[in-house]
Amino acid sequence: MAEIDRRYTDPAFSSDDLARAIGLSRRYVNELLHESGVSFSERVLELRLLKTRAMLSDPRHDRLRISDIAFACGFNEVSYFNRRFRARFGCSPTQCRGGK
Repeated sequence: MAEIDRRYTDPAFSSDDLARAIGLSRRYVNELLHESGVSFSERVLELRLLKTRAMLSDPRHDRLRISDIAFACGFNEVSYFNRRFRARFGCSPTQCRGGK
């Protein structure tokens, strides 16, 4: 989990990368994550969404465009980010930011 927490903002980060980094097979890593109740992709998505919400709520990031925040948190498609953000938090990124 620590390796995921360290690298989740890399858009190219994959379960293969994780397995190589910790010296296990991808299959075994996926089995371990499944036992924890969340898949690799679900964990990475949740971390990215939480990070974007935190950045959108932080006045220090008011000058950044929402797309720049999404990209900084590991998303590489703004439309996908918008859909997943709304599904997770029940509002758009713009609404989360306060309509700015």
